[in-house]
Order: sequence, then structure tokens, then C-alpha cells
Amino acid sequence: MITPITLALYFLLVLGYVLTYFFIIYHLMKYSLHPSLNNLILPVFVIGSVIILFTNIVLFSYVDWNGLFSSLVSTSSY
Repeated sequence: MITPITLALYFLLVLGYVLTYFFIIYHLMKYSLHPSLNNLILPVFVIGSVIILFTNIVLFSYVDWNGLFSSLVSTSSY
């Protein structure tokens, strides 16, 4: 029962990450102090961001959310 709520909240988190990602790329391209540095900065940012997002999704999928929430509920009630 708790898993759909967790997935929905995680989807909102990833959506916020992707929107922020495009916001940063836009501003890096539009307001760069040295446009020649875009050839170095943008690929590093894009590759780093994709790696971070991919590892986050993989690690999120490995968590046993039902077991985690059931153990939190059973230990919190005395």
C-alpha cells in the first residue's frame, strides 16, 4: 500500500531534478562568461547529471520499501 505513495513522491523528485537540469543547461548556454568554455562545461555537466540520476534510480529500485515501512511501524508502536 505504501509503495505507490513512495513511487509518486520519487517521481516528483525526479521530475524536479530534470526540470532543474534543463534550467541549469539553459542558463549555462545563455549566460556563460566565456562561450568557448561551453564546449567543456556542458558535456561535463550533462554526463555528470545523467550518471547521478541513473545511480539514484538504480539505488532507489534496490530498497525494500514494504519491509522498511513495516519495520518502522512495528518498532514505533510500543
